[in-house]
Parts: sequence; C-alpha cells; structure tokens
Amino acid sequence: MTAADPGTDAGQPSPTALRFLTPEICRIHLGTHEALHVTVKGERIYGGVYAAYAFPVAHPDEYIALIHTGGEEEVEIGIIRDLSEFPDADAALVRQALERRYFVHTITGIRRVGWKYGFVNMDVQTDKGPADILIPWRHDRAFDYGRRGKVLIDVEGNRYLIPDLEELPVRQREEFQRYIYW
Repeated sequence: MTAADPGTDAGQPSPTALRFLTPEICRIHLGTHEALHVTVKGERIYGGVYAAYAFPVAHPDEYIALIHTGGEEEVEIGIIRDLSEFPDADAALVRQALERRYFVHTITGIRRVGWKYGFVNMDVQTDKGPADILIPWRHDRAFDYGRRGKVLIDVEGNRYLIPDLEELPVRQREEFQRYIYW
C-alpha cells in the first residue's frame, strides 16, 4: 500500500502513485445494486468500480486498472498485474466488468462486402448472430488487432473484431481486403 502524500485525504490513494493490487491487499466483490466493489485492507471500500485494460491485445489478463467513479473525479485504485493471482470468483467479476466495458462482436464469417450509401457494407456472421454493418471508409474505423487481426468500428460506434484474418477462408479474406486494405 502506498503512503498518503502531503495534501491528500487520509485513506485515499495518491493520485500519482502506482499501486499494484494483489489478493493480499484487496478483495473484489459485488456490492449495492450488484455494482463492482473493491475493498482495500486498511483503507476503504470503493463502490462503483470499473475495469480498464492497459494492454488488451498483448496482455488480456494482465495490467488491468480498477477505477472508482464516485464523486466528481475518477480515482485509480490500482492495477492488477496478473488476474490469475486472484481467487476465481474475484477474477470472474473483473472479467465480467471488462466484458461490459468492451462489448465487442467477433466476426466468424463474411458473407458479402460492398458499398452502400458511400460506406463499406458488410453482411457478416458474428458470435452474437448475423449482422449487416456500415463502416465509414476511413483509416480511423479499422485498427490492427495483434499481428493479423482487425477491429472495425461501424457508424453507430459498435466494435467488430476479426481476431485473425488468416483464419478466414481465402474468398472471405480477399473480399474483405479489397475494401479494407490498410
């Protein structure tokens, strides 16, 4: 646990100090209204906590920030260096919080790609069912995901993930790369 800096409230983490959270110093649980809570021993219970990735592609179970949103400003409680160090129940709660924050459709197949209203139009199969998506044809709407994947953002801000383009059948991959080639 970090010592309070002069000028900070007692029992509050220093807003500039890095703190790694471990099962020895904190417990992750559900509180009021099933919201994520973190109890830091000798400090306090933080309610209204959300989890955020530092490195979502390279380290999906590591370097996860837990942030308290109560009051006027957000307070970073600390960072989980490795989620596997936590009890299964605590780790499951953090994973559920991450899934809520990073809701992503995973594309498992591409039926058709073309143009519609000046947008790239894709008829795809996802892990959540079929989808017909419109994507602005701009560099800021398709991001690299790891070495061979892509994250696409449609006109409504929804995220669609292709984890590995090489795993798509050749026809689907070539049709996709005809429109999204960067």
